[in-house]
Amino acid sequence: MVIKRLRRVPPAVTRPRRPLPPLPAQLREQLQNYPDHVERLQLALHGVALAPPSRLSRIEMALWALEDRVGRFLAEAQQELDAARCSGDAERFARAQEAERVMFGLRLRQQWVKDEVFVGFFKELK
Repeated sequence: MVIKRLRRVPPAVTRPRRPLPPLPAQLREQLQNYPDHVERLQLALHGVALAPPSRLSRIEMALWALEDRVGRFLAEAQQELDAARCSGDAERFARAQEAERVMFGLRLRQQWVKDEVFVGFFKELK
């Protein structure tokens, strides 16, 4: 098959990139030893910031996104704890217990709502 004419794609228009939404300070502090979890939370919040408008407020969507991710983190920590218990490795079991304790403590939604920077970011979005 012979292509008679190639269509040129115009160069992409570069727009200023919107900054990543801030995480609530207490949440970031509690996850300081879990940088991959922080990144996953920020990506979830970024998705909320880019989502088309809906009947729900952005802050409510952001809180639900955080609750969903934190619930996943807790489930992952509990799975790791079960695996560590079955393996018999005391060091792995201790790390898994600590991770579960940290993830369980993240579930307090009130600490997120009280963060003025976090709430302000999502209230400014239309």
